Order: sequence, then C-alpha cells, then structure tokens
Amino acid sequence: MTDQAAELTFYQQLFTEPLFILPELNKEVPESLPKETEPELISPAEIAQLGSTTPVKKYPVIGENHKGLVLLVSLPEPAFQELPKNEFLVKILGAIKYAPNDVAYLNTLHLKPVNIYELSKAENLKHLIVFGKNILDMTADSKVSYYKPASIGRTPLLIAEELETIERDVNKKKQLWAALQAMFLK
Repeated sequence: MTDQAAELTFYQQLFTEPLFILPELNKEVPESLPKETEPELISPAEIAQLGSTTPVKKYPVIGENHKGLVLLVSLPEPAFQELPKNEFLVKILGAIKYAPNDVAYLNTLHLKPVNIYELSKAENLKHLIVFGKNILDMTADSKVSYYKPASIGRTPLLIAEELETIERDVNKKKQLWAALQAMFLK
C-alpha cells in the first residue's frame, strides 16, 4: 500500500463527508500572468491635494492622558477647548494628584451617549469622571448616582453634575471632594 493510499484510508475514517484529491498546483508562474510591479509612490503634493486618509477617531480627545483618567463633559466647542485651563478643574485635578496633561478630555456634545467599552478600546482608560447627565450609554439596571463612586466592568466611574454647577455650590463641592477621595485617595 502506498503512502497516499494509507493517508486516504485514514482520512476516509476521520471524515464522513466526501473527500476530493486535488493535484498539486504548478509552482512555476506561467508567463501569461503579469509580474508584480512596484507600487506607485504618491508625492507629498498629491497627498496635500487629495487630503489625508487618516481614519477619524470616534472619540476625539484633547490632552495627553498620561495616567488614564478620562473626563467626559458636554460643552460648546470654545468652552471645551479652554477646559484644561479651567482654574476650578485644575484645582480638582491637583487635589487628586493629577496634572492637566495627565488627563484626556472628551466633549460629548455631539457624541451622546458614550459607550464605555468602545471608549476603553480607543483610549487609555483607568478612571472615568463624567461631568453632566445623560452622557454615558447606561442600561436601566446600571443606575449610578451623582457623587457615588462606582465601576463599570473594571473601570472606576464617578458621575457628577456640570462643573459650573458644582463650582457655584459649596455643598456640591463637598460631595465631589468626598467622592474623589473615595475613588483616588483611598
């Protein structure tokens, strides 16, 4: 019995559906097929004319996000661009031992609701603070109250009211500080 016949018997016992023996393909490339050509290079001028093909990020953030803290807000664009310089926010971040460049800022004005799982795939996400309501994609059974640290999966989460609302109310500042201490300074 030849090796091929022995293999065929083995495969017939292993598989119940019909088997077909195909001849080996000729390893030489016929001359009728075109040979590979080098890809055509595109000049920088053509790239500038045609535009960039860089994919657009679903969650465009500002900030360097050195420590994995993502802040979600819903603000008009000019106010959002100034957010890393917001004096009240800088004090909040300093109190939990973060600098403004340690954070990623995401404006959800046109992105609501934000899916935490998708965000975690797109960004370094170790902690999430949300300033505002109806920003996250939350199911009815995952209710999270303002100023109560929680977690979604393995991501610690804190939802608070809008920054300007907290800044004007001493009681809300105290609630935020207590929640931040529980979340970051344990």
